[in-house]
Amino acid sequence: MPLSTPTTPPVVSRDEYQRRLSEQVAVEKELTRFGDRVSTRRRQLPMTAIENYVFAGEDGPVRLSELFGEHSQLVLQTFMFHPDWEDGCPSCTWGTSNMPRNLNELLAPQSIAFAIVSRAPWPKLQAWRERQGWDHLTWVSSAENSFNTDWGWTIDGQDEPGYSYLLRTDEGVFLTYRTDRRGTEAIMPVPAIWDRTIYGRQQDFESSPEGWPQHPTYG
Repeated sequence: MPLSTPTTPPVVSRDEYQRRLSEQVAVEKELTRFGDRVSTRRRQLPMTAIENYVFAGEDGPVRLSELFGEHSQLVLQTFMFHPDWEDGCPSCTWGTSNMPRNLNELLAPQSIAFAIVSRAPWPKLQAWRERQGWDHLTWVSSAENSFNTDWGWTIDGQDEPGYSYLLRTDEGVFLTYRTDRRGTEAIMPVPAIWDRTIYGRQQDFESSPEGWPQHPTYG
């Protein structure tokens, strides 16, 4: 029984394929080198002090500085979960599911911790975490503090997803970098895999050849 497939690329000789692939690889190497320069700029950013907020966690009140554990750095994911919702944001849930279960072990050698913060009360976060099987992830609630509004993660009642990159020193806790929206994709493995397949993400924001499968972005 023949496979039912959408439009496919043209078929060429192996020599022609290798020529075109080599051209693509050359462009991608330029992108890699550009990415290295962007990362250098990121590491050279200044930092700014951030209040040692008190969150609600699994074992009661927990300060921002305590989320670092024994580490000097913290990646803090802002997960969209409105206080009135019973379920977490589907997109944020999908993104968090991209994280490997041994994430903490992989980050530890560079003295990096990982935690999640949301506006919903801790019992709702706990229930959603259990449903997703995320017992390996630290999740805290900012329901009783102003972290989200102070740092632009909630504007006019609307949440934004993203990541804060923090450093702890003897002088306190500092924000060194933050990113939101599509900036969050950089640390997700699945979109990177999609981008290297012939049909890409199959979303309508992509510029793809006629006949390529596409559906509404975030639809």
